[in-house]
Amino acid sequence: LRTIFERARCLNDKLPAYFLLAEIFVAQGRMVEAYTTCSSILTQLGETVPETVTPERVGNMIPETLNMYAEVYGDDLLRKEKDLSLCYIMKFYSIQALASHFFKPSHISVYILCKMVQMSLRHGVCQDTPLALMQLSSVVLRFDNAAFVCRMAQNAMALAERFGSSDETAKLQLFFQRGCGQFDSYHVGAAQLRKLFPSCLSSGNANIAFYCASQGVQFSIISAEKDLPSLLKETDYYLHQLETYKSEMARYCLLCYRETISTLIDKGETTAIEPKLAYADVSDPGNKLLELFYFHQVLRNFWLGYCERCQHYVHKYGEILHPRHFESYIIKFYHGLNTLDMMKKKKAKTKNHAKLIEVGEILKSLRVA
Repeated sequence: LRTIFERARCLNDKLPAYFLLAEIFVAQGRMVEAYTTCSSILTQLGETVPETVTPERVGNMIPETLNMYAEVYGDDLLRKEKDLSLCYIMKFYSIQALASHFFKPSHISVYILCKMVQMSLRHGVCQDTPLALMQLSSVVLRFDNAAFVCRMAQNAMALAERFGSSDETAKLQLFFQRGCGQFDSYHVGAAQLRKLFPSCLSSGNANIAFYCASQGVQFSIISAEKDLPSLLKETDYYLHQLETYKSEMARYCLLCYRETISTLIDKGETTAIEPKLAYADVSDPGNKLLELFYFHQVLRNFWLGYCERCQHYVHKYGEILHPRHFESYIIKFYHGLNTLDMMKKKKAKTKNHAKLIEVGEILKSLRVA
């Protein structure tokens, strides 16, 4: 890459190399460097990359983008010729959106995705438009907009067929399962993601392969799609492969999932391994691993019967700003079950009355699901 940067005469000649560099940074878990590389190139391509964006601005952009999509998306847009410079701008924004998720406030990635979709709706589609639509659908999906957003995800799949990229198809499936696919079942999602792993790996897209693998393991844990010893063996296989392919972010997730599986099998007495995942400072509100940490602490402590500890982590999870939508409902479900368990163990009527009210509020919030 250094040779290309030195010998290429203009920025356009260097764009493929810079894009590959950004992808390498992501695979190595160097998200800040991936983000800053994309910001630098986007600025040179004439884009304005703000240092900060307010949550209020992003909150306004979401309905604006969805309304624009509803009005503009159609045959006329699909017939527009793609702009090659727009395609590279979209590629760098796509990497930037992914990288920002790991160290920036959650609304930043939503801002970037809205911007990508709006660019396509104004200037015409390119190979990266379907992925932008699918990524946006996965982060704005709510129960009250599910029909519209799932239709947008299905249109993204159909649009991707025009471009015929197997790499993009795998990414689309990954984000579909992280979003609209969860309306089907976690069993189906786990099976689909497991199938994508070998095809992505054989096509050279190791980073996406391991994201698919880790998300599939997460779905298996949530849904009991696979018995725990078999799931432990599968997870160890992925971790062994990571010794060769080096996808750091996927490794973080898989180590967390493995620790949960090991804990549920025998509290880690014979199945634990070293190294375990280091969550850094769990008292730091900016720690991007906190949501992962609290989510799995709730699962582990509930199934081990540690009601008070489970309740503690339910409340810690509730302190997270903008948690993932579906995961928050799973936590509410476990909160309800755990509260009922606590009621059985406590005989004081006054305390049980308070817990009964709490369960009623949880059930009320879950009715929408």
